[in-house]
Amino acid sequence: MTETFTKIPIFRPEVIDTGLPQELRIGISQLLEQGCFIRGQAVSNFENQLAHYLSTDNVISVGNGTDALLAALMALGLNKGDEVITPAFGYPAAVEMICLLGLTPVLVDVEWNTFNLDPSQLEEAISPKTKVILPLHLFGLPARMNDIMRIAEKYQLTVIEDAAQSLGSDCVVEGKKKKSGTVASLGCTSFFPSKNLGAWGDGGAIFVNRDDPKLLNRLRSIVSHGQEKKYFHAMLGMNSRLDTIQAEVLCFYLSKFDDNCRRRIQIASRYRESFSELESLHLPLCSEAHSYVPNLYTVKVAKERRDTLQSYLSKKGIAPQVYYPLPIHRQKAYTPFVRTPVKLTNSEQLPFCVLSLPCFPSMKEWEQEAVISAVKQFFRDSHA
Repeated sequence: MTETFTKIPIFRPEVIDTGLPQELRIGISQLLEQGCFIRGQAVSNFENQLAHYLSTDNVISVGNGTDALLAALMALGLNKGDEVITPAFGYPAAVEMICLLGLTPVLVDVEWNTFNLDPSQLEEAISPKTKVILPLHLFGLPARMNDIMRIAEKYQLTVIEDAAQSLGSDCVVEGKKKKSGTVASLGCTSFFPSKNLGAWGDGGAIFVNRDDPKLLNRLRSIVSHGQEKKYFHAMLGMNSRLDTIQAEVLCFYLSKFDDNCRRRIQIASRYRESFSELESLHLPLCSEAHSYVPNLYTVKVAKERRDTLQSYLSKKGIAPQVYYPLPIHRQKAYTPFVRTPVKLTNSEQLPFCVLSLPCFPSMKEWEQEAVISAVKQFFRDSHA
């Protein structure tokens, strides 16, 4: 079969298959005619539409997800040496921004089955310098926000959600369903092309999830060079904005977002059904309900077999990826700055056994069948 030699990527933008949609062709042509490339109406439209979708108070778009994290931390008025608790396993963008601001990242472990921050370790990690808890909703599954928010309230700490991989997923807090990223005071996300809601370039956003005009205005000022009004700079800020063409693209994909979320869920469900009898493959949590929208379908394999499976799939033209090959506290850049008050057992072990399989809305049925067949064949051959 030709599928054996066909590259099945970890992600493929939908536009590659569909070509430029007519609606976008018209919208982008109009933007080009107007010459409105910065702070255009499309940006405001997108912010309002996303805020409505999330049922949150305000969305502030920025240049990328990392800028969103940086601005959110800056807006809290933290002092050098203040501590931010965040997980030791995941992409280190938050830790990077914490370090750049002269704050101290305090790393706690993640849960084995969810890959997310383990709330049971929070109280042990809290010190008099702790000011913020920053959970990541990894691979699409939200962290246990009910427990995290309860502890944050007990110790009067601010929570910032990193929802870069989980937009569209739901959290249930105090019996109420809320969109990932909207439970805490502040949420951040990325519109990197491979995210659940992806642009054709970089982009990000901050969610202000409470009626707090002072915080909202401070954030808007920070992302615009610290300006209170044009050419009047009241505080140190940054230059981070979503360009108008990306906003037009995101408006279009937001209109299709629920359909694309359902497609991700369907793909994950098919993987689970197909792999359920493979004892050597530990599957992620999955739900038919629209409560968990997988950004990546990340399985766990015994560490002595993970690399072999990855190599086997690569030879079949499939591109699995390891997210992430090294815990944050082992990264050379961050080791001098982090505090690790608890055992990080799972964060140490997961990099040797995780493997993410292709899971994206434009994935064709034959492509997923090729992945499923190859994984099953690997385990049949290895048991022969």
